[in-house]
Amino acid sequence: MVYSYKFTLPVLTFIEIFFTILAKRFACFVQKIIYRFKEMKKKIKRPSIKDVGREAGVSISTVSSVINKNKFVSEERKKRVLEAIKKLKYRPNIIARGLRIKSTRAVGVILPDIAQPFFAQVIRGMEEAARKRDYTLILGCSFYDIAEEERQINILMNHFVDGIIFFCGYDSHDHIRMVYDFGIPVVVTDREIGNTLIPSVLIDNTLAMEMAIDYLVKFGHREIGYVSFSFDNQTTARKRYEGYLSGLKKNGIKYNPEQVIIDDSIRMNEFRGAYNVVKELLRKKSMPTAFATLADYLAMGLIKALREMGYRIPEDISVMGFNNEIVSQFSEPPLTSVKQPKKLMGKMAMDLLLDMVEGKEVKDKNIILPTKIIERGSVGPVEVKNSP
Repeated sequence: MVYSYKFTLPVLTFIEIFFTILAKRFACFVQKIIYRFKEMKKKIKRPSIKDVGREAGVSISTVSSVINKNKFVSEERKKRVLEAIKKLKYRPNIIARGLRIKSTRAVGVILPDIAQPFFAQVIRGMEEAARKRDYTLILGCSFYDIAEEERQINILMNHFVDGIIFFCGYDSHDHIRMVYDFGIPVVVTDREIGNTLIPSVLIDNTLAMEMAIDYLVKFGHREIGYVSFSFDNQTTARKRYEGYLSGLKKNGIKYNPEQVIIDDSIRMNEFRGAYNVVKELLRKKSMPTAFATLADYLAMGLIKALREMGYRIPEDISVMGFNNEIVSQFSEPPLTSVKQPKKLMGKMAMDLLLDMVEGKEVKDKNIILPTKIIERGSVGPVEVKNSP
């Protein structure tokens, strides 16, 4: 059975009236929302340079001269402008200003591990050089991840930085060449990328480690071990390992894999990682008379592990560090280490970058800084080894 209904005229009229009222109320509601949004927008509207000029009763160019400090402005007008800026809470749009004058006076620095003292010292040199020339640093940390480094590049380029400095890192460097080809000034530091077109400031890591091996040999050591984190796609770590190998070969010492510790768990916590790994692995390996290490914190972790196992440093085993960190002189015993000029490296890299940013002629684009051995108390002559 099929039922059908026919609405009478009064019912249809009622429905029409109902939906008409509903539509009007909805339209009214939408209008109120739009009105409130516009009011909120007015309240949060960022004051412009025009607003500052209007408040201070001066021209836009006068406000600009006060902000940029590039033209003389009377003390009375300057005071009015500064008071207007404070009252309106005006902040210049740095990116918009940078697009107008083709400079944001900001440079990007991408480093692999912001917690490492070595990088902190180099950054200090960069910051001091940048501040003297009225530039600001924007730091990005890659955590030894090349994909993260590429992401940091995109962030910095979106902020229209004037140039980018890259720290030590990876064998892969197509992304750095891309930035260079894009016309953005680039400098690499503590990083060898095999492209002399891209400016660099670094040490000869291979030669420096070879010098460390020569130093140990001078004390009579012929069994020399090595401690490092993995150097897969890691230029600096690999170059130092190559220096270890070439140092052994140069001095007629046979390579012994049982005296080499390479473990990637050391990378992000050099002291604790080295201590844990070394203490475990030393029980399984033959003991050399001396160790060379990739970095000072590995050396200090190694010393702690060796001493807990009963070895005397340097009477039983000598330990050589690398980087000459500030804490090296306070270790027990004080650590003999290869010094590289960290702060100078940062200063020269920044000055090199800013010279390019400012269009100055750069004659020496690839700078190799000297290294030297700082003698302290962790290396001594070979004695008859006594097992602990």
